[in-house]
Amino acid sequence: MIEFHEDSDALQIHYYLSDKSHSMNAYTLNKAENELLKIIGEVSKILDIQVVTEAYALEEGGIKEIYKFVLKHKKQAKYIGAFLAGISATIISDVVGDSIKTDAELEKLKKEELRLSIEKLKRELEDNDPENTQANTLIIENLSIVLAETNKIKISKSNFYNTLLNEEKISKVSTQELDRDLEPIGQEKIVPRADFNKFIIEEAEIEDEYLEQVELEIVSPVLRRNRSNWKAIYNENSFSFKMKDNYFQELVITRNLSFSNGTSIICDLETSQKLDMEGEIIPGAKRVYNVSAIIYKDGTRYDVE
Repeated sequence: MIEFHEDSDALQIHYYLSDKSHSMNAYTLNKAENELLKIIGEVSKILDIQVVTEAYALEEGGIKEIYKFVLKHKKQAKYIGAFLAGISATIISDVVGDSIKTDAELEKLKKEELRLSIEKLKRELEDNDPENTQANTLIIENLSIVLAETNKIKISKSNFYNTLLNEEKISKVSTQELDRDLEPIGQEKIVPRADFNKFIIEEAEIEDEYLEQVELEIVSPVLRRNRSNWKAIYNENSFSFKMKDNYFQELVITRNLSFSNGTSIICDLETSQKLDMEGEIIPGAKRVYNVSAIIYKDGTRYDVE
């Protein structure tokens, strides 16, 4: 049986409504809440915190939602877990990020850099005196900035503010850290409607992946002048690709080059990429250029001249 510990703070989200009412479109509220929970979930995952997020009853004054974080392990309550509300509040309200420009290699480097930065800041927070408010605040701010650079959090935050823009009644939104008795800690962080666009991703530019002179095992070549769809296996993954080396395509036909089971080609492989709504890079269409050789199953090599 899991033992829960209520030693962490809570997060309040306040949707200010221009008509002073206490109601808004339920679909909009539900969609915004879903993106918030994605942010909280991703922060918890990165920080290695096992937590259950409980929603408290709405309060009057526009629309107020309170999320209480219940930690699953007592040890976590001593350090990182106790700051989850403050970290989430800072990410949602303070850190601006309106574009994503990356490629597969940069993404690998960025993930490793983020991992090292997060581990360093986690250690600082764990080793610091819990009563040293000024030092903890600075560490939380730095940790929030690093976490907010992850694609998943950027996209969920973008979706959150984009959803709020669809509700004309919302004039501003705020985050407020609360203590275990649901009393405010520090200042309320307010984002006016005019600033919502600062958090919305306007550009997600993902460069194509280009691998030079890799070996593809050909499964199904198309040996027709008006067709260029082939199938191959690379790194144990099978896929279709477009043959963009017209010289090689013509050579295969005119010289009647054979492709039996196990035949490979040495070539450049280009893969289109896109970012999905979860912040993951998804591979798309593949193209082959600059075929330099055919390698048959018995080891015979035919160099393309």
